[in-house]
Order: sequence, then structure tokens, then C-alpha cells
Amino acid sequence: MQIPVGSPMMKLWLKTMVAAALAALVFHSNASGAEVVHFNSAILPATAKNESGITQKEGFPIWGHLGKPAGKGAFPAVVLMHGCGGLQQAHFDWASEFNEQGYVTLIMDSFRPRSVMRVCTFDTRPTSPAQRALDAYGALAFLRGMPDVDPARIGVIGWSHGGISALEAVNMRGISQRFEHKFRVAAAFYPYCIADREFDLPTLILIGEADDWTPPELCLQLAERNQSFDQFELVTYPGAFHGFDNIDFEEGFSVQGAGGSRHWLQHDPASHRDTADRIKTFLDENLSVR
Repeated sequence: MQIPVGSPMMKLWLKTMVAAALAALVFHSNASGAEVVHFNSAILPATAKNESGITQKEGFPIWGHLGKPAGKGAFPAVVLMHGCGGLQQAHFDWASEFNEQGYVTLIMDSFRPRSVMRVCTFDTRPTSPAQRALDAYGALAFLRGMPDVDPARIGVIGWSHGGISALEAVNMRGISQRFEHKFRVAAAFYPYCIADREFDLPTLILIGEADDWTPPELCLQLAERNQSFDQFELVTYPGAFHGFDNIDFEEGFSVQGAGGSRHWLQHDPASHRDTADRIKTFLDENLSVR
């Protein structure tokens, strides 16, 4: 049977094929060597409850995908935090690169353990950046307990919603001050920058100047606030859109955001290559040396 182009049936078929392709990509990435591990989100210290608005008696059980470099540790490690659309093949691709460079990686899944697939058009407290910051500290505790990870050399990297969450985790005026053990570095791809945040650890933000979802202007304001701290770096890419490092976005497409808004996603090879070089240098300078 021939399905008419543009018909509802054709649109449904295309959605089904895309979902199947994404599932196959994730399956392939898992088969390549990542190990599924389970741990709990961190418990918010009692003194911080009123400030964050979160009350939590015990950590929520979540899981992640653990990758390791060849050889024996103790290795540095990075926690990887996905965006509002959940896990993507791009996160596994980045993790593989980091593994090859000598880092243990933990791709944390904050959504599916909570029966959530995506939050691009809405947000709820169980998956808010504040809660995901606690997920990051749960991942930090898990990695610190591994014998082949150096507990003093662990960083966090996030994309979009995960970038906001990563920055929330290390904001020196936020919950980071409540935890004894902290991340050593943080990096964020195209996060929604909150201008009043301040940082006291090496921090790198990478964002496209054409991003119409997470405004680069807000990141410029954040950089201005942190200009006295020489270990804060903001890199902007002319003409690059949201998702510029994701090769699955090669053709570019529009997606729905909160409140009925529409946003453009598209891969940008030049910006992607530059970020690969920059983040390697950033991690090497701040995590490779004991």
C-alpha cells in the first residue's frame, strides 16, 4: 500500500521510524561497552532544604551508563548530564571520546528512572535542574567509591537542560557549599544561563550565537559577573544553533519548547570540532594532573 506524502499516516510512520532508529542507536552504544549501573540521587542536607524548596528523605534510585578507559586506574572521571530530550547517541559518542582520552565516564539518566522521557515542553520538580544537581552529587558519590577512579579528579558536563543542572550543581552560592566532596571542574553546552550564578572552580560554557532556545546573551551576562575569576571561560560560535555538536541534527529541524515556542536544532561541524579540541584541553589541564 502506498502512503500519501504529508498524510497523517505518513507522519505517524515517520515518527515510528525515527523512534526505532534512536532505539537502535542507544542499543548499539550499550553494546559497545557501557555498563548500566545503579545508584541514588544525593540527599539534600537538612540546612539547605528551605533555600531550595526541595524536601527529600532519601535519595531516589536512578541509573547511568558507565564507561572506562583501557588499563588500570586511578583515572579521572566525568559525569555526563543529558538535555531535556533525554539520552541521545551524541552523549555516548562524547563518552567514547573521553574514554579514549583516559577518563571514566558516567552518563546519568535522570528521566527514565522517574518514568519521564522528555521535559522540553514542561518541567516538573522531580526533573528540575535543582533536583538534577542532586542527581549529579549522587553520581559523584558513586564514582568516588570506585577503586579505579581518583576521587579528587571528577568533573561534570551537561547539555542544555543538563548544562543548567551542571552549573546549578557547582554554583558557589548554591547547594555545592553543603557537600563535603565537590566536583573539580564543570562544563556546559548551550545551557540556559542564570546571570547571578558564581563559580569558584574551572568552568567552561560553549554556546552558539544563533541559539534561539538558550539565549547566548544571558551567558554573556554570566561571564561578566564572573569576569574577575580567571578560570571561567565562555566560548560562543557565530552562526551555530542549539545542538550544534549532535551529528544526528545534520539537516536541522524545528522542535517545540515550553509555552508553544519553536526552536531550531542543527549540527555545525566546525563548531563541533572546535568544542572537541577545547573540552579535551580543558579536561587535560584541570583533571589529568593529580
